[in-house]
Amino acid sequence: MSTLEHGPLLRDVIFEIEQAGKSMETPSWADGTIPLAQHILLYIAKGDGSLSINGQSSRIERDSLHVLTLGTTLDMQLLSDSGTELYWVAFDWFRLSERSDAGRSYVRETSFPLQGKLKVSGKEFKRYFYLLASDGQQLKERNRLLGQQYLYELLEGLLRQAEPAANHEIEDRLRLTIDYMQSHYREEIRVNKLAELAQLHPSYYAQVFKRSMAKTPVSYLTHLRMNKAKEMLLMTDMPVNDIAADVGYEDEFYFSRRFKETSGYSPTIYTKKQDLNIISLSSPYTDHLYTLGLRPCAAQMHRFLPLVTTELTLPKHATDPWEISRQAFSDMRPDLIVCKDNVLSKAKAHINDIAPIVPIPWASKDIYTHLKEIAELVDKEQAANNWMDNHERLAEHVRRKARKTIGGATVTICVVRKNDLRVYGTRNIGHIFYRSLQLELPERISKTQGAHPIGTGFNWLSIKPDEIKEFESDYLFISCETEADRLRLVKLIRANPYWMKHPAIQNNKLFFIDWEKWIVYAPHGINQQLEEIERLLSRM
Repeated sequence: MSTLEHGPLLRDVIFEIEQAGKSMETPSWADGTIPLAQHILLYIAKGDGSLSINGQSSRIERDSLHVLTLGTTLDMQLLSDSGTELYWVAFDWFRLSERSDAGRSYVRETSFPLQGKLKVSGKEFKRYFYLLASDGQQLKERNRLLGQQYLYELLEGLLRQAEPAANHEIEDRLRLTIDYMQSHYREEIRVNKLAELAQLHPSYYAQVFKRSMAKTPVSYLTHLRMNKAKEMLLMTDMPVNDIAADVGYEDEFYFSRRFKETSGYSPTIYTKKQDLNIISLSSPYTDHLYTLGLRPCAAQMHRFLPLVTTELTLPKHATDPWEISRQAFSDMRPDLIVCKDNVLSKAKAHINDIAPIVPIPWASKDIYTHLKEIAELVDKEQAANNWMDNHERLAEHVRRKARKTIGGATVTICVVRKNDLRVYGTRNIGHIFYRSLQLELPERISKTQGAHPIGTGFNWLSIKPDEIKEFESDYLFISCETEADRLRLVKLIRANPYWMKHPAIQNNKLFFIDWEKWIVYAPHGINQQLEEIERLLSRM
């Protein structure tokens, strides 16, 4: 046996070739009766028939490479006259487990980083199979070092070229183990267990994990536990010893030491910090933080927010892709991350170990509850109360003007997005009209809204063009996402009799309002909307 000292995964390993061969018929070890006694690299240069690997059947493909690990059962059925040409290498490999002055100890590896059919062309590696097969017996008996070198170069090449093609699958396997850690972080979790879940060799799994997450699995688990502890420190009155036990530490003092090592301060200091480094993943909550007098170190923004900070390009919806790197978040060293609940799963998948992520429920709570919950989280309750008092005074001021100008008018709010028409209730665009100014809703919206608490649950109804007849009102406010949407609507109004007969259109009470400004549902945003509607009222 020979120790091969280069290559990250294959460093400090030794190989022992048991057999290397070439055949035009099914090898004896591939009859499906006995599990493999060694790992086997199988190259099918030509042939037709079927393979059954551990009971999973597939068609034989020409120029295909397969990695069959120790204990695999393979049943190969070749069709006659198919011009079969097979190559294989059966081998064991051993990894260094202990090094001392007395010598070295190795353990036999029962798995291999690559398994099953590889997404590489076998032609690129046929030369190695040919060399190993043609000189197999001589290599085994007389020149084992040369055989070791052939096998090493073959495996190194396979690992290097198969890995990019398998990236998606590897990511799925990593995600499985990350999900497991997030669900079982209270338990003792060993790398071997995670590697088993990922169906990867432990050393390879650890390398892939570190390359993807920029930390080891053990470090990830530690940071995950500490962030869970921070969530409880922020959101509960639990004593430190109970929190330590809840995140998997029986020794409170050991927990506190680990907390300080990862955070730079003790658990008790964390709860008293007045200058939390906060990241906001949702633009409405960035607005809330700004309203409370805080400047997040990085945030998703909306265009009308006068805040200077690092702007994050993040998904606005759960289905949008996540493109910003983990390193960008890590470099900011946040103490807390806040987000909508509908992006929580995506945030947890990418950055759950970097800082505690606290979701504030979006659709089930209104703007005032959002503000109260965020204020409580960051110890700014008085600032929240001050804003609500000031906002109500501003709303009452504009409300009096509205009563003088349009009285108890009925208002319909319609949003145009591509081919979709939406009529809004008391939330988002409807907040200022129906809650602040207390104007009347169209009858159909009023009935629908009646089944939900004001400002929660119900947002808008999607309607067909002719259904505008069911939303008669004194005023019609329309917001179009794009200029193309506005032009389509103008054509619709001219062509559709139900739109032409709408009371607001007949009485010239149709107004267009800016999409980007009015779609914002957050404190600073609705104050701006109030100011805009006040200017609009003065022109009516």
